[in-house]
Amino acid sequence: MKNSSRRQLVLKGTLLLTVASFVAKLLSAVYRIPFQNMVGNIGFYVYQQIYPIYGIGMTFALTGLPVFISKLVVDTLDPRDQVGLAIRIQNILVVICLLTFCILQFASGFIAGKMDDQRLTPVVQSVSWMFLFLPFLSTWRGYFQGKMEMRPTAYSQVIEQVVRVSSILIVGYWAFKSAANPYRMGQLAMLSAPIAGLIALLFILVWMRTTSLPTKWQKRRPTIGMRQLIKRIVLEGGTLCLVSAVMLLLQLADSFSVVSGLRSFGYSLIAAQNIKGIYDRSQTLVQLGQVLSIASATAILPGLVLANKHRQDVTFQHVAATNLRTNLAVALAMSTGLTALMPQINRLLFASSELNLTISLYCVSIVLTSVLMTYNVILQSKDHYLRTMIAILSGFLIKILVNQLFVENLGIIGASLATLLSLTVMVVLMNLLSRKELAKLISFKQLGKLAVVLMAMLVAVKATVVGISWIEPAVNSRILALMVVGVAIPVGVFVFFFGCSVLRVFTVREWLAIPFVSKFLKIKGVTTHENR
Repeated sequence: MKNSSRRQLVLKGTLLLTVASFVAKLLSAVYRIPFQNMVGNIGFYVYQQIYPIYGIGMTFALTGLPVFISKLVVDTLDPRDQVGLAIRIQNILVVICLLTFCILQFASGFIAGKMDDQRLTPVVQSVSWMFLFLPFLSTWRGYFQGKMEMRPTAYSQVIEQVVRVSSILIVGYWAFKSAANPYRMGQLAMLSAPIAGLIALLFILVWMRTTSLPTKWQKRRPTIGMRQLIKRIVLEGGTLCLVSAVMLLLQLADSFSVVSGLRSFGYSLIAAQNIKGIYDRSQTLVQLGQVLSIASATAILPGLVLANKHRQDVTFQHVAATNLRTNLAVALAMSTGLTALMPQINRLLFASSELNLTISLYCVSIVLTSVLMTYNVILQSKDHYLRTMIAILSGFLIKILVNQLFVENLGIIGASLATLLSLTVMVVLMNLLSRKELAKLISFKQLGKLAVVLMAMLVAVKATVVGISWIEPAVNSRILALMVVGVAIPVGVFVFFFGCSVLRVFTVREWLAIPFVSKFLKIKGVTTHENR
């Protein structure tokens, strides 16, 4: 195959995989809104208590491990060695996942007890079945990605999420109509994970039957020793998985400490569960806010790897700085907008406007995770993994240590503060451990201008909220929230981008790096300004 044809194939495959990942992540975030409306706060609490276990497993199967395995496959030249390597990784993952399955099955009562709710035992057992399919999904998605064949991974991702989301919404509707026990509902909802995993695996197996895998790979001598392979799986694969699952790890800490902390604060068990269910709304909003930054950070990885490989330091610095600055700006705008509209967004999406300050604080996570993900992509392109792992595990440990203490003394807002503290620790540690690689990426002059623009946006959005509420005070609260959000969001977007243009916040390169904005600028012929 000619180089130009191969390059075109790789670009098409990468675009397909990026779109599929975007769709899968969007589905994974959006379905929780109607689901929460159907099952209520207690039902949502039950589901969200166990969701981090599912989420961490699926992060391994969808992103972390396939990316790592694809890299190993690319580095292995002989097709027979590639298949042999994939089989060996699959065998290692089978052992790990079988162990995980057994722990979740037989220690489910202990896990539920540590979550301060013994009735969660069957819900934990339900989600455990998905780990039986994870080794095969991870391995063969990664293998095909390494062969530059992105379709199996892309199609199976979307199929899996569509099946899972559909199953969960059907269960939610059934629970709503029959007033089912929330724990029974949670048990059935979590069974959607293994069902979707099985269907995705069947799709992968059918695809494999149409692909002629090299034979006689068993007689080949392994290109990587077992000890070295395990070490790389733990360090490189583990780091990629940790970054993808960072918010899920923090949610897992919440599952084990928030309810008990609220009970120590003075709430009854039912009240604590209800508050936890409301607090869990914030995770849906953060996941929605992360979709663009995740897609943007993932898209620049091939360019950074190529620039680093050819030692194009100037290009590397430009791409890294541009992506970090635009991701940070967009994340700040999203977080500010959510804060300004929190009562209305909360009421519109979830039918009530409780814990607005707690949820608003939690949404600042969008900014910190955006920086964290971009930092990781920069370090990953240079094959630096240990520093990222140290930073994430340190932040996670902080969350574990302070979460219950904060909740016991401050109430539910303490959980949001503990999350922000742990993410801040991660970002600061990554900066300290990688000063050389991450130096001069953030412009403090640009941040100063952004602060002015964000303040103007906040004032404009708040003025819009007050104006519409004053004009239509008698309208149903949820309809009024829809009217406010429908008008205030375009106002906020306009003020943000107009302010950025007037104050010359972005360079031309940075304008063009912002999703969807580049096309708008080309269509409208807007002139932009260089700054520095």
